[in-house]
Amino acid sequence: MTDTPERSPSSDRLRLAAALVLAVLVLGALLRIGLYAAFHDGGFDALAFGGALAAGLGFDLLCAVAALFPVWLLLGTLRLAALRQPVVRGALLFVFGSALVFDAAAQVCFFEEFNARYNHIALDYLMYPTEVFGNIWESYDVPLVVLGALAGGAGIAWVLARRLRGLEFGPLGFAARCRGAFVATLASGACAGALFALPESIGANRITNEIAQNGLGQLVRAFVTAELDYELYYETLPVAEARARAARRLGFPAPDARELGAEPGQFELQRVLVPQEERGDAHRLDVVVVMQESLGSNFVGVLGGEEGLTPGLDRWSQDGLLLTNLVANGNRTVRGLEGVLCSFVPLPGDSMVKKPGAVGVATLGQVYAAQGYATCFLYGGYGLFDHMKPFFTQNGWHEFVEQPDYPSDAFRTAWGVADEYIFDALLQRQQAAEAKRENLFATVMSVSNHRPYDVPSGRIDLARSRKAGVKYADWALARYLDQARAAGVLEHTVVLVVGDHGARAYGRQQIPVGSYRIPALFLAPDAQWQGKRLERLCSQVDLAPTLLSLSRTSCTAPFFGQDLLATPDAPGRAFVHHNNDIGLLTDDVLVVLGLNKQTSFYRRSGRASDELAPVPAAEVGAELLELEKDAAAVFQTAYELYQNGRFALPAQHATAMR
Repeated sequence: MTDTPERSPSSDRLRLAAALVLAVLVLGALLRIGLYAAFHDGGFDALAFGGALAAGLGFDLLCAVAALFPVWLLLGTLRLAALRQPVVRGALLFVFGSALVFDAAAQVCFFEEFNARYNHIALDYLMYPTEVFGNIWESYDVPLVVLGALAGGAGIAWVLARRLRGLEFGPLGFAARCRGAFVATLASGACAGALFALPESIGANRITNEIAQNGLGQLVRAFVTAELDYELYYETLPVAEARARAARRLGFPAPDARELGAEPGQFELQRVLVPQEERGDAHRLDVVVVMQESLGSNFVGVLGGEEGLTPGLDRWSQDGLLLTNLVANGNRTVRGLEGVLCSFVPLPGDSMVKKPGAVGVATLGQVYAAQGYATCFLYGGYGLFDHMKPFFTQNGWHEFVEQPDYPSDAFRTAWGVADEYIFDALLQRQQAAEAKRENLFATVMSVSNHRPYDVPSGRIDLARSRKAGVKYADWALARYLDQARAAGVLEHTVVLVVGDHGARAYGRQQIPVGSYRIPALFLAPDAQWQGKRLERLCSQVDLAPTLLSLSRTSCTAPFFGQDLLATPDAPGRAFVHHNNDIGLLTDDVLVVLGLNKQTSFYRRSGRASDELAPVPAAEVGAELLELEKDAAAVFQTAYELYQNGRFALPAQHATAMR
């Protein structure tokens, strides 16, 4: 009779570790198959699909080894005698499997909304649990998802328990414990380092790249890159060249040699903004900026979107100046706020709105407050979300209206009160300012066109859905404009209505600019602007200078945008951001600056086209290289100005700080 070989104390631990990693890999592969089937664009591409699965296997393996470091440390250093009991093992495997399945379901929901794995948006959501978890509860059948996750976890636990019968977890000597701790630390650290060393992209198709990635790995990457040193990670030029190019590309006066050679913290870009038509005998105009949540051009009938969703905006567009080719800075509200209200390009990492040290920066609020306007910001939710209240109250807005300030019986969701109540509060403040003969600059951030798309009954004819959110938001906006005209306040007010970003990011490009198209409508008392259209490609950064021009307001400011009234036929350009990529879009080219100083180029047939084809490296000529330098110069100089407190009005330099 042959003796059974003695089992190594480490063998059972290795079997359990391998089983956990195998579960992660199998579920990750199944998730990728599902994501590709549901969300890939175009026809089936076997090579791209196979590449995504293969690369995904590697990402999942690295992420599993790195993320389960505490488990490896426990397995390598402790006796864990309790794990001999099948019931205890089964319970822990059940919890592990349920967590995996729940995360997979969450990633499907996130991908459906944002066409991406977890990214900066998911990271932001984790920071604001009141709004986010309330929204999730109202938008999804959470109990059903939890039950499904528990059922899936039970299935995974059953399969793994069968593979792990007879585990004994024998005793470990001191030397074995030390080896276990060393191996666990080395393996997890090496895998974590590899995750950040590997490129995010496996090809030119953004959606396939996202499918290939690991959700948890991308979430950690988003956290690490929230504050990025631009000069370390992105394409840069010599400082003097960058300053000169940025000034030329942005339309600032050319800096002289002394300015180009100035020390960091001493250089600035300022220009005098003068209205195209000043009327000395006319009193100053009030100003209202309405930021419409998730209002993409694809919803707006007058811009070729789906008919019947925006009848109010379509009707009012006949009374104002409509921008037909406007591109948002990004796909987050804070990017829209930064672009419209600060006229600032979207740097990698967090928007300046979210940076705690962003005090004394140049904003429309600062400009109008300096000219004696009362300034207020009206938001339907809580002002702590996305750091909005601290930022705006420290940068020019005297009053911030948030959820507790509305009537207690106002209809509300997890995101705040319905839009009609925000507009009611706006009109009240306009009429009060009119009675006191004071000028008012008011800003509105709407909330209703957002999951869960729940709106007051009797307002529109659609059931709860994304389209219902769009149509109700349009109803509330048109109701306000009709009431404001009836009350006479539009006779002395310039109103800008603009989307903060598109409804969702879709498209295969690194920066899916086709989904960044948004409407903007200027309403002004001057009859010359009624029924006008401006066709040139433009950016959210251009709205502030244009609004100042329409409101007959002169100032000196570092705003990066152009007065569109002065350059209606100029070649277009827009500055865009997506995750860790930033770019410069022209009528026919998109230049994308990525992490690790990588650059990509795309061409399109014209400003009306959303089809961008990658430019092979062999076809990148002098013209594209010059555009790359211009793009790098603008973002590099923007980073320099912000970091050194020089993106400020001249009178604010003493208080501007990062």
